[in-house]
Amino acid sequence: MKTFLSIFFTGTLITFGQSLVVSEGSSISINSNSSVSVDGLVLAPSQAYTFSGPTSLTRSSEPIVVGNNTSINRVYDLSSELSNFTGIVTFSYQDSELNNILEANLVLEVMDANDVWTSVAPNVDASNNNLTYDFTGIVEISKVTASDASSTLTITSETLNSFVRVYPNPTTEKLFIVSKTSQKASLFNVAGQKLLESNATELDVTDLPSGIYLLNLQNTQNQISTFKIIKK
Repeated sequence: MKTFLSIFFTGTLITFGQSLVVSEGSSISINSNSSVSVDGLVLAPSQAYTFSGPTSLTRSSEPIVVGNNTSINRVYDLSSELSNFTGIVTFSYQDSELNNILEANLVLEVMDANDVWTSVAPNVDASNNNLTYDFTGIVEISKVTASDASSTLTITSETLNSFVRVYPNPTTEKLFIVSKTSQKASLFNVAGQKLLESNATELDVTDLPSGIYLLNLQNTQNQISTFKIIKK
């Protein structure tokens, strides 16, 4: 017989140890005026949010490496994606974990279930060693870390990928994809929302507002290339 366990947190900060594990059939519900802290990562949803099992949140000291770009030596990993989340994320770190990255240059990085990284410019509190960002738009989170603003995990340089080229970038109307193999293109905004998906080699972005977007290209071998796109 399966037992269903629900835990409700209201108006408080609940702190767990080095990991949070929610077993199958269980859940943790956090009200909008509450937050949950797991080994230096604090999640404060702007509206009531439920973690449903089975899921776990753990911390690793192994950095994420994308091409020549790397994160700091602290990465939080969710076994099941945190979906439709809005609210404040606070990310703590130690000076020894910075991986030669200057604190003033730190950006917060979140990855969704499609392995697409999104970088945001957080409030950097160097005296307390933490980064804070308020996700006012819906975001999907499966990993959280921090990196250098000049070499984020969202960028796959064209020089690192001889099989895919995207141009012009910046663009005002069209994006052209040149590749030796067919590519499935998915375009996301910085909140992680998918705006379009296509197998075409020409994308029309005329109607999109000016700003930064992430283009995720996946070939038939499931190899993924991610490009930061600037729409003017």
